[in-house]
Amino acid sequence: MKRVPKVHVIGAGVIGLTTATLLLIEGYDVTILAKHFPGDMSIDYTSPWAGARWKTLAPNDDARLQRYDADSFKIFWELAKCRADETGIMVIPAFDYYKDPTADQRNPWWKKVVPGFRKLSRKELPKDVDIGYTFTTVAITPERYLRWLQSQFVALGGKRKHVEISNLTDAMDDPQNTVDIIVNCAGMHAAGIQGVNDPHINKPVRGQNVVVRAKHIRKTISVKTKQEYTYVIPRADGTVILGTTKDEGNRSAEPDPAIAKDIMERACKHCPELTNGKGIERLDVVGDIIGLRPKRNGGPRVETEVKVSPSGKPILVAHNYGHDGSGYQASWGSAKHAVKLIKEHHETLRAQSSKIQELLSRL
Repeated sequence: MKRVPKVHVIGAGVIGLTTATLLLIEGYDVTILAKHFPGDMSIDYTSPWAGARWKTLAPNDDARLQRYDADSFKIFWELAKCRADETGIMVIPAFDYYKDPTADQRNPWWKKVVPGFRKLSRKELPKDVDIGYTFTTVAITPERYLRWLQSQFVALGGKRKHVEISNLTDAMDDPQNTVDIIVNCAGMHAAGIQGVNDPHINKPVRGQNVVVRAKHIRKTISVKTKQEYTYVIPRADGTVILGTTKDEGNRSAEPDPAIAKDIMERACKHCPELTNGKGIERLDVVGDIIGLRPKRNGGPRVETEVKVSPSGKPILVAHNYGHDGSGYQASWGSAKHAVKLIKEHHETLRAQSSKIQELLSRL
């Protein structure tokens, strides 16, 4: 009887939790190693601060990212139908507007992925945009969803260990030398892990948002221009996220009041229903959100390699990080691909080890 492969997953953000859960479903023995878990609200823990609605950023010529996002949408859609209260996933109408649209924005690949996709007529568009679409999507309440995802992981037999990993060999540390696979889902922290060796990791991109109470808002709006990106994202708890900014390399956890004011003005301009047209002074502000997006040139790294542990044991190392602002909307598809690679390459590694053992036994 084969021993169940033992896996250490680095990171407990949405990517790490999703990947670890799928590995458990496939029959692996999984432990998550992380400094931050659901409930921790540190700026160094990216996932709780996400806008978290499904709006793909995959370009028309990138089939890999398209697959990640499309596969994820299907799962979020099913969860919204059967586990909405538990997961914090809400089905909502979306309105996306573009000023000076790119070729991709004029012909979106995802129009067959989402229900109810329709190009808006000229008379349906705001005055200062060139093109727009309406469709149905999902919005996620991150804290609730992360706690639910963690509960699924634990219920399936997953284990957790609070630890900060600074070297891949730290994740190989096991008194019985039984770790077979490491899965690096460290997000922006991957850059600080010795042994990852990835020149494509960028500095994190800081985003500032504003949270308001507006339970009457039941649609999501986004407006994209060459200079800025504005969105309004309602959540199941009656709050609405207004955003956003992109500030590469700035890791400050302190909100900028001037930026917050600009975000609220933009949001109220494009969604006057927030205050019935009475301006930002009538917003019921809950607070500010600061999050750091794990940016990586070339998109997320989803691949495997073989490392050798300090004891000389070959270890399969899988990587699944660098999703920038697409962590939630790519989470299930990206994890599915990572698990597929792990299954294939671990079987190959195990077969090679068996051949070596057989050879040595004949000496």
